[in-house]
Amino acid sequence: MKPLIIIVGLSVLLLVGGSWWSNNAQQKVYEQEIVGITSTIVTDRSHVQTEVDYKDTPPVGGNHHPVWLSCNGDIYDEPVVDENAVHSLEHGAVWITYQPELAAEQIEILKGKVKGYSFMSPYPEQESPIMLTAWGVQLPLDAADDPRIDQFLAKFRQGPQTPEPGATCNAIPGGMQ
Repeated sequence: MKPLIIIVGLSVLLLVGGSWWSNNAQQKVYEQEIVGITSTIVTDRSHVQTEVDYKDTPPVGGNHHPVWLSCNGDIYDEPVVDENAVHSLEHGAVWITYQPELAAEQIEILKGKVKGYSFMSPYPEQESPIMLTAWGVQLPLDAADDPRIDQFLAKFRQGPQTPEPGATCNAIPGGMQ
């Protein structure tokens, strides 16, 4: 009987300790400063059927189309409609964009980082070779091996800035694929 009590006690201790460690590690990710991020306060987020004149390139939020882009690790080979992409940002996705002339091996590295609540597309008009965008935050980068990419994804994919946490990133019937 004593070995069973010891095993149960150790199991509970490991479960509680593991949960504490996991929560503590996630909290450290949220608290970690990522050098180079710009933040924008986004106050407008209505559904519109028209084009929106965004001040950031790519946009970090604002009014947007009622239909979002599928953003569960989706990789788009062509530029996407800003207003659909912004709706995905509202759902907590991170949008990875790159200049079309970025080297193929750099694009492949980026593709390996795209998974749930993120998507990727070329963005010819952006100034930086690579840009990470979440609702209200943006990080320009020069190379796909920059460790800040993983930090940004960990912090902002469904992060605290998300206006609609838990909203789906799945494609919807008749929506953008």
